[in-house]
Amino acid sequence: MNKTIFSSQTKDKIIKLLYASPGKQYHMRQIERLVGERINSVREALLFLVKDGFLNQEKIGRKILFQANANNLFYDELIRMVGKQDGLGQRIIKEKQRLGKIKAAFLTSNFYLATNRKQDEIDLFVVGTISMAELAKICAEEGKKLGWEINYSVMTLEELGFRQKNKDPFLNKILQKNRLFLIGKEEYLF
Repeated sequence: MNKTIFSSQTKDKIIKLLYASPGKQYHMRQIERLVGERINSVREALLFLVKDGFLNQEKIGRKILFQANANNLFYDELIRMVGKQDGLGQRIIKEKQRLGKIKAAFLTSNFYLATNRKQDEIDLFVVGTISMAELAKICAEEGKKLGWEINYSVMTLEELGFRQKNKDPFLNKILQKNRLFLIGKEEYLF
């Protein structure tokens, strides 16, 4: 995260790690390695984040595992913040000018929540006139980091309007999902 939200760089790194893959559990030593901070700093930050309800902890044998707390008041907001500041979301925002004229771009909830993701579902939806080669390159690079292929769909504003007018099932399925807007707003789609 650009500025520390939790008054500690270690806490911010832990939130970013655990909220980037909210369904995944991490052991303390694993968190220490992934965030690159000292164990005492990580231990202290984890205790704070659990106490304040941002993380859950579960003891399995001698190990204590941590994960994002889905019941936290700020769960959705934190996932959305992390989704825009990391990985594919960050790349689309950062590369906006190189990609072309983007009216709207969003990640589907199955992608940014990393839950119930099906191989054939759309992860990224873009409206505009863009360089398909650039988008394909970004999606391939980010997909390689994640270990899966990122599925995307691109439509011009005219095609979007035509498909909406004709109640296109493919488009309706995409628009019925929760989404994380990277560029543009909800109003641009309707």
